[in-house]
Amino acid sequence: MTARFFHGPARRQAAFQRLWPDMLLGLMAILALLPACTALQGIVRSVVLWVVVALVFNSRRVLLACLLPVVVLLPAALYYISMSGVPPGYPLWLILFYCSFPVVVGYVWPVLPYLGLWTLVWVVLAGCYLSRPRGAVVGWRVRTRMACVAVLLGWIVIPTVQLWGRLPPSRDGTENPMVPIHSRFDRAWPWSMATGYVAARRETRRVTDMARRISHEPIHFNPPPPATPQVIVLVIGESARRDHHHIYGYGPATTPEMEQAPGLVRFDDMVTPFDYTVGAVPVILSGYDRLRPGAAPGRDLVSVFNAAGFDTWWISNHPRLGPYDSVIGAYSEQARHIAYTTVHDGLMSSPVLDERMLPVVDHAITDAHGRAFIVLHLFGSHENAADRFPRGFASLGTAYDNSIAYTDHMLAHVRATLAAHGGEAALFYVSDHGVRIAECSGGIPVHGDVRAAYEIPFYLWTSAAWQAAHPQAVQAARDNAHVPLTLAALPPSVLDAAGLHYGAADEALSVLSAHPARMARIVHGDGTANQNVDYDHSHDDGRCHIARD
Repeated sequence: MTARFFHGPARRQAAFQRLWPDMLLGLMAILALLPACTALQGIVRSVVLWVVVALVFNSRRVLLACLLPVVVLLPAALYYISMSGVPPGYPLWLILFYCSFPVVVGYVWPVLPYLGLWTLVWVVLAGCYLSRPRGAVVGWRVRTRMACVAVLLGWIVIPTVQLWGRLPPSRDGTENPMVPIHSRFDRAWPWSMATGYVAARRETRRVTDMARRISHEPIHFNPPPPATPQVIVLVIGESARRDHHHIYGYGPATTPEMEQAPGLVRFDDMVTPFDYTVGAVPVILSGYDRLRPGAAPGRDLVSVFNAAGFDTWWISNHPRLGPYDSVIGAYSEQARHIAYTTVHDGLMSSPVLDERMLPVVDHAITDAHGRAFIVLHLFGSHENAADRFPRGFASLGTAYDNSIAYTDHMLAHVRATLAAHGGEAALFYVSDHGVRIAECSGGIPVHGDVRAAYEIPFYLWTSAAWQAAHPQAVQAARDNAHVPLTLAALPPSVLDAAGLHYGAADEALSVLSAHPARMARIVHGDGTANQNVDYDHSHDDGRCHIARD
């Protein structure tokens, strides 16, 4: 009895000593899984992949060694989740690829001592664990373990391969097929870092290739570019459909300021070929319709204005990089002055209100002592529309209409700044595309290929000095206000307004020409059956998709 009494504590202590290492391993496993808890699918896929690692090596020491770097990075992962809502992955890699080493160090410098202490603690604990043999994870036979590994990997790999097989064509390199693959693992920390790295590398190559394909051959203007000081501004709107603008007959007063602007011409039959930004903006900037047979990237507006000696600006409230922004970023990189006003400088981050761009715009206009070309890329009425305007504009009943009114205010501010600057000036405004509102969307503005999503607003405002210098162009613009137009008319119209003419420019499409050429208005739906539809011979089908008549 006495011996049992004294031996009891010793046995319990020995059992605790055997159990303690496994407690450490279990704690590290829990910490490694913690960032994956943002979604159930993240937890499940992360656990499955960790189980695969455990079964393949079947060593507790190897498993802990694999867990160690993940646990060391835990504070950084949680901090990233607090900002973005998802574990680190594709967006983080894009930031790292496009930031210099000093910038990265600047981000982590304030917390570096704490990270160092955290790392030291876990390295010491892991070192104690690894200093002694710890045995196998499971006592199963090799054949049994490998069979389990095959089943688990099949559960992960087969759906991923099926997804790859169902992906649409990459559309001439302007889409990144690795992004939807990564999205299956974007919550499964730390595996999100691996798939995110592959997707981000693909993205950087895609942007580099797109920038390389932009023509930089010398341009021979005929006649030579005019030396007259002038400011040309191109405002690219976002998700604004024409039938929600009061200036085009819509009931609510969504355009109270611009419709009072003297010298404004509104074109009431402009159609965009795409219902999404990454397809439409290249058409606005260069006329390049990537889905049109035989189309190839040509000269973009920014590069042409550079060649003509203009001071060029790109001011954007869109993210600089990402699955829907990187291709546009390739065009922005051509500008001499680049300003992204989104959070964290536009690297896959959240947009702020568009008014954040106004100080930069004002500076670009007021400091223009010669010739300047300014591109202003608004976030406009993009989903979610309720986040796109300040409280002072919440008066029209719907968030979408309020966002249109806020864009109208932005345009009026730019126009007023141009007028105050004086001299020859022209302001072009066009939206990239519209959205569904009442069409199969429950009244919520969302992207979709209905006819109304291809009908976009297009304004041209010119200063009194510009009108006096170009009376024939002014009259032509007024005469063409009701002409059926496609977005491909935008680049030659902007160049025409600046007096820039060269052989490769399709000047016949300009709205400032007396008789603009007409072309079939082919638009691209989101499916394979309606990818190329003649807008003028189309209708919406029962599922709210544009279809051929």
